[in-house]
Amino acid sequence: MALEVPDLATANAFITGSIDTYTQCVAGFELLQTVTSTVGGLSVPVTSAITGVTASLPAMVMSATMLGVGVALLAFGFKLLRPVNLIAGSYLGGTVALLFLSIFAPDLSDCPIIVAAATTSGLLLGVLCALKRASVLVVLGIIVGEIAGDLFYKTFLASVAPDYVAFGCIGFFATLSGVLAGHAGDFGFKACTAFFGAYLIVANFLRLAIVPFVPNGVKFEGFLAFQPDVTQAMARAGEYQATIFGSPYVYGPVIVLLALAAFGTQLQMRLLKESQSSML
Repeated sequence: MALEVPDLATANAFITGSIDTYTQCVAGFELLQTVTSTVGGLSVPVTSAITGVTASLPAMVMSATMLGVGVALLAFGFKLLRPVNLIAGSYLGGTVALLFLSIFAPDLSDCPIIVAAATTSGLLLGVLCALKRASVLVVLGIIVGEIAGDLFYKTFLASVAPDYVAFGCIGFFATLSGVLAGHAGDFGFKACTAFFGAYLIVANFLRLAIVPFVPNGVKFEGFLAFQPDVTQAMARAGEYQATIFGSPYVYGPVIVLLALAAFGTQLQMRLLKESQSSML
């Protein structure tokens, strides 16, 4: 008997249906409905109050707050990886459990069992992923590699190679990307958090200390206004390059930003190493 491989639309519908079953079961609990109704009634005035307070705060206070957030990201961004792993692992574990239930117990309609099985599996895998820093990064690397392999086949080989070659491309890139993510993904996470932290520091320091008080400081508004679109980076590379290198008021902060990001990455690596050493 031949194994029938479903198309992408059928597979997506199956996965979405499994997740919807869990969502409907959770939403059907009477206690949750009561809590949701109560919280929903209170959330509107609370949200309005927070929005009003935020809007009424002086811009300098908001910039100072974001500057503090930037410093925290620059130095301690590596601490966010375990919470991210917990969330991603929990989602992955719950989804896998729901898929297994849909495959092996398609007639199961007992919501307490469905919710308990998916939640327990999700939390278990989430905790395991949180304990191993590189775990979710490997999974994400494999996913990225699968996409890259598929694009490579469709771009360069689809016209000259049979369909089964696509599976070889996907497997090769998935393995390569997963291995690279396992070895360099943690470093990449630290580098990204350090970069975003450095940007918050540079941008808000300019707003607080340079633009209002330094002669010609208003010219740094060019850097603050420059927000390139990552999806258009290749198409508009010449325009972006001319913008960045066209004025010292733009490339000066960019140089400081890159230097701070490099410093933050090294600092996070050292702090992580020290924290791991203290736990041994």
